[in-house]
Amino acid sequence: MTSLTKLLESSSSRSTVSSSSHNADSLERMLGIELHPEHHVYRAPKTIAQDWVVTSGVRYPDGVKKDVYLVNGEFPGPTIECRSGDRLVIHVTNDLVDKDISIHWHGLSMRNANAMDGAVGFTQCPISPGGKFTYEFEIEQTTSGTFWWHAHSQVQRGDGMYGGLVVHKPANDETEMSQYGYENEVLLLIGDWYHRSAEEVLAWYMSVRGFGNEPVPDSLLINGAGRFICSMAVPARPVECIDKLPEEMPGILSKRISGSPIRLRIANVGSLAGFNLRLSSGTLKPLTVDGGCPITATASDSVGILYPGERMDALVMWDGGLDSSEARLHISLDSENFRYPNPALRINQSFPIYTNTMTPNSTDEQTLMDWKKPSTHFDLAKATTTTFSPSADMNDTTSIIPQEADQTILLYTKTQKLAKFSNHPMGFMNRTSWSPQSSPALPLISLPRSSWDANQLIPFIPLPSSTPLWVDLIINNLDDGAHPFHLHGYSFYVLASHRTSHGWGSYSPYAASGNSAQKPELNLLNPVRRDTVSVPSHGYVVLRFRADNPGVWMLHCHVIFHQASGMAMGLLVGGHEMHEVVDAEAKALCG
Repeated sequence: MTSLTKLLESSSSRSTVSSSSHNADSLERMLGIELHPEHHVYRAPKTIAQDWVVTSGVRYPDGVKKDVYLVNGEFPGPTIECRSGDRLVIHVTNDLVDKDISIHWHGLSMRNANAMDGAVGFTQCPISPGGKFTYEFEIEQTTSGTFWWHAHSQVQRGDGMYGGLVVHKPANDETEMSQYGYENEVLLLIGDWYHRSAEEVLAWYMSVRGFGNEPVPDSLLINGAGRFICSMAVPARPVECIDKLPEEMPGILSKRISGSPIRLRIANVGSLAGFNLRLSSGTLKPLTVDGGCPITATASDSVGILYPGERMDALVMWDGGLDSSEARLHISLDSENFRYPNPALRINQSFPIYTNTMTPNSTDEQTLMDWKKPSTHFDLAKATTTTFSPSADMNDTTSIIPQEADQTILLYTKTQKLAKFSNHPMGFMNRTSWSPQSSPALPLISLPRSSWDANQLIPFIPLPSSTPLWVDLIINNLDDGAHPFHLHGYSFYVLASHRTSHGWGSYSPYAASGNSAQKPELNLLNPVRRDTVSVPSHGYVVLRFRADNPGVWMLHCHVIFHQASGMAMGLLVGGHEMHEVVDAEAKALCG
């Protein structure tokens, strides 16, 4: 077997670079995952059942050998396509020898299904080796958009346990394809990549050797495939590597769907870095962010930054004289959290739009030159919604954002190295560093508050029976780098986002004087709705949501090392503050 064949076979072990989701007459390999909304938007809601078997195996995603997680033999795992109102039944079998697992459905509200959320320590114990668990939940009729699923036990997401989840909007008067004017949809799961296992990388970060600096990634993958230049490997970290020439890289698209406008559904599935996107032969017009929130945007040459956990749908409009031999998607990793050099990493990378169109002379220098050309850029951090319509019935005043919130939760987050913890970097929320409940080692939803240990920061939010209750989350970031925070069970409106060039840049509505007392101007007219938001370094965000989804919901930084080192907490919504009525069935996996 030639090295090239070996590499191609390792890449095509997943559905993303095979023709398994294409018609039989489609033999051209493509890197993007071609979606099929026509199979879902016209039908009635139904139950979709799948059997997943989680294993691991050696693959060469970017040319470098690594042991990755497989779901039904695929890396990344299966892409779920469904429609609003569908019921998902996913039977998961853990065939790993010595690793516990769980699955989280990123961005879905999981209404009436808190125990299915997959957050180890909060809603379930992990699935032990040889164990089985069935995730069963209904997608709300009002939910549609680009989501994804990923491991939520330890740091397995960083070794490939993730996949796409697209909820198509049912066609009423017209489909989204006719509304936005595109003919095809393609999913791109983009993220940074480490050649060492995520556990090894976390161990380095948590040791005193890293001085609290985040490990800089080695590479970049789209749908589980990339191109690493073997000669760039750091001698101190030798790798088994197969060089892949630029012209051997599969194209993002098939030529069957060339020329016409395309909807790209993009998710940042990485561990650390955000990224910007740019097309060499067309423009990107952002349509929605996260769970299908429409935004106001213009067609631009580049778009970003998309942080870990965030998603964006964009309409691709090709230049009139598209030369397929020059068409490339440029990706530039955001280096804000790169505090030491990694010579192995190419921050700017190009991927061919069509297969076999990259020339042997295609270089990162050309990519960088394309970025430096005069261009227009759309800043996702400044996005606003197209029209503020939080309810299908605008006469329903319970869904209009009020001028003031009923409850405010003020948070401060910071990574600290404390002597009492041997100077290991630990993430804190209001001076509490989270770790799963240890004694007893049970999920929080199965225990009364009186049994929760000191590592659980869980504010209580009551659910009044008559009027809706609106909550403000104010998250202050005291660190030098941004933190993308994800809230389980909810989406929220981003009313304000602030970054300062000096000082702490914090905000407290309770401060009587000083910089922290400066009240921000809140956008109540057309705020963007998200479930993951980047909190700027030395800055803050003001988030508002209506508390109407009972449960214990996790809130955490989506940088995998920050979450694993304690930058997490939860919200208890509804019930009694002491959480005396528990979910006894949640103990089923706890031995």
